[in-house]
Amino acid sequence: MKTNAKISLLALSMSIALVATGCGSNNSNTGNTPPANSGSENTQTPAKEAEPVTITYSQWGTAEELQRTQELLDKFMAANPNITVKLEGKDWGSYWDGLTANAAGGTLPDVFKTSFAFIEKYAELGIFKELDKPLADGGFDLNNIDPSLLGLHKFQDKQVSLPIDANVIVWYYNKALFKDAKTNPKGAKEPSLEPTWDEIVDIATKLTLDKNGKNPGEAGFDAKNIAQWGMSISPGSTMDWFLEPELWSNNAKLVNDDGTLALDTPEAKEVLDYFIDLTKNKKINTTPAQIEGLGGQVNLAITTGKVAMNPGGNWNTTNYKEAKIDYGITYLPKFKETKTVVQPAGMAVSASTKHEEAAMKLLTWLAGPEGQTELAKQGYSIPANKAAADAYIQTAGEANKIFLDAQKFGIVSPFTAKKTDLVWTYGEQSLKLPLAGEGDLDAALKDLASKVK
Repeated sequence: MKTNAKISLLALSMSIALVATGCGSNNSNTGNTPPANSGSENTQTPAKEAEPVTITYSQWGTAEELQRTQELLDKFMAANPNITVKLEGKDWGSYWDGLTANAAGGTLPDVFKTSFAFIEKYAELGIFKELDKPLADGGFDLNNIDPSLLGLHKFQDKQVSLPIDANVIVWYYNKALFKDAKTNPKGAKEPSLEPTWDEIVDIATKLTLDKNGKNPGEAGFDAKNIAQWGMSISPGSTMDWFLEPELWSNNAKLVNDDGTLALDTPEAKEVLDYFIDLTKNKKINTTPAQIEGLGGQVNLAITTGKVAMNPGGNWNTTNYKEAKIDYGITYLPKFKETKTVVQPAGMAVSASTKHEEAAMKLLTWLAGPEGQTELAKQGYSIPANKAAADAYIQTAGEANKIFLDAQKFGIVSPFTAKKTDLVWTYGEQSLKLPLAGEGDLDAALKDLASKVK
């Protein structure tokens, strides 16, 4: 990287100058010939310090999130006094509108936050500086970042952004429901670390109770008056963070390489039919209407005290603690292989920055061991860089180590414009009800395929 090369040469020249100046001031020249540059006195000119520069860093976030970012930037500036970083913060919607306008007007920030879901969209606008060469030139160690994270920040196989956090999806359960004989009369055991779906279904069946305390399959079970559910999932509403890794677990995919829908394979249909059966026939999963009655979010279902298990992200631990839920964590249930998604935000350098050296220095500091360690110490985000793992565990606790370990199960499935439309525009409209057994799945798949072809 030209940046580090220049800095290294500058540091070396300064060191040499200081040594030479020190020797001259002590009159340590014992030869008969005085220094060639000035009679009998050493007047060697010291190397100049790096010129001060101001760069901009932009991101979305709440006031609290921006304050945490400012704390990181303050530490960077303390270590790099010649670089001033001005933070520009906006809410999620305004941020992307602003970035589009900046791209059109040639006023992009020097460094800016990115989302894995919009890499293709903004790469096609030409706003990203390609990072492979400057990172290699500067010796930045990409081996400390999991390939599943790096892959989501590539465009046409070129690194255009560096991951800075590692939001990961896991499987949660309410320990209190397992411990209480009233809510667990059959004595179901807590799920194992890498549970199969057969194991989860067995547990969920035992923990689903009607108003009379009967389980599904028992004589007299009242499916219209369920008081407690074994699980809460909504595959059609959580296509990107739940359905997709479960498809991969069964050697299927959500989308083909060309961005078209890939749900017509036998392996994919097996997964879809399996999830329909959990709700429609086995009665161990919440219906869409029941989810709404419980608050509307499957990843918060265990906080109601009426659901034993649900998928969720690492950020949901805050919700569970606020609800005073004694929760446990395992990996997502598997069909054939354990899989998950890691959805990291990243940082990019503007292709048009006039301060490339300073911008790259900020980028590699925030994504490297120093910045990531400081991020981990804040206790809010999982660092993407493994060099900060110890700092994260020390801050977050040993129980949260699973979030770091889960990254090895992350799928590499970058977002395209088609995929973004699929999961956030058309997918839920088409599949939410059919995947709960309410509607014609084949007709829904045909309709969805026509929208994302």
